[in-house]
Amino acid sequence: MAGFLLLAVFLPSGGCAYGKGTEPSAERTVTDMAGRTMTLPAKISRVYVNRPGSILMYAIDPSMIVNRSFRYTREAQHFFRKEYLALPYVENSPEEILKLDADLILTFYDINKQSIDQSERLAAKTGIPVYMASLKFEDYPDVFRRLGALLGREGQTDKMLGFIERHVEPVIAKSGSIPPERRLSVYYAEGERGLHTDPSGSIHTRLIELVGAKNAARVDKVSRKGMSAVSFEQLLLWNPDRIIVWAGLGTKTGTLSYIKSDPLWAKLPAVSRGDIDQIPYLPFGWFDRPASINRLLGVPWLANHLYPEHYGIDIDAVVREYFRVFYHYELNQEELSLVLRP
Repeated sequence: MAGFLLLAVFLPSGGCAYGKGTEPSAERTVTDMAGRTMTLPAKISRVYVNRPGSILMYAIDPSMIVNRSFRYTREAQHFFRKEYLALPYVENSPEEILKLDADLILTFYDINKQSIDQSERLAAKTGIPVYMASLKFEDYPDVFRRLGALLGREGQTDKMLGFIERHVEPVIAKSGSIPPERRLSVYYAEGERGLHTDPSGSIHTRLIELVGAKNAARVDKVSRKGMSAVSFEQLLLWNPDRIIVWAGLGTKTGTLSYIKSDPLWAKLPAVSRGDIDQIPYLPFGWFDRPASINRLLGVPWLANHLYPEHYGIDIDAVVREYFRVFYHYELNQEELSLVLRP
């Protein structure tokens, strides 16, 4: 993860460049993170964004967004602006996107030939420039800088970069000093009965290794969507030190209650010891699903959860700061307890 640390310091903040001369004109030429060049208005006011990037765009400036791409639970809605929640739900329909009068379509993908082709088709169908940004965790510093410059919101993206520098990079740097014998094995319980998971190397379990722990699961990756099925016999063999339980997409499922009440699960030592916890899930899961910038809060949370003495994190202060910077929301004490300790 040294690359992530270096990105935050050394990668250029560009991503957009004016043409000849030093003054902006009515248009400008920009290059996105897939290396595609396009012409954009000098000032962008209205942005359509696809689902993986909508959380990030909300952090940059919710007033610029023209659509919602998530259906929020009542619990999650509490933390978002009413004006944003009133926006139409539109997800990748060229016909519906055209009705939104957007200056720019912002898409977040694993950048490859397939996603580039999809973006080219969307641009051709709508006549609206499509800017591709990376979904990779280690690319977030570069993504923030590029979008801050592209959208004229460098002040806000600097605050977002500051959170990474204060609360994410120090964890990643310090994780390497955890001795091998102290590295806990962690099972990520997904699905209604907890018998789905994702192995090392999956985008959905990235944070386990980032904070210096080991993924207990030894299964094949299913696809980018993940959730490989496992048997309870496999779980007994893996014998994880700790279990963290998913929360679906923005709402708590019954998985934790099921595991704690099931006689079969009670045979697993981690469950009988009580080493099993619900991952915070408001307004999105802090560990995964969606695999977006909500994971930036998941890094200090999981580090503090597994190794509180090693990291010495004031998690209450970190959570307050994250909500202030990324959700534009000031948590009171009751709300802090609600989101941090569901």
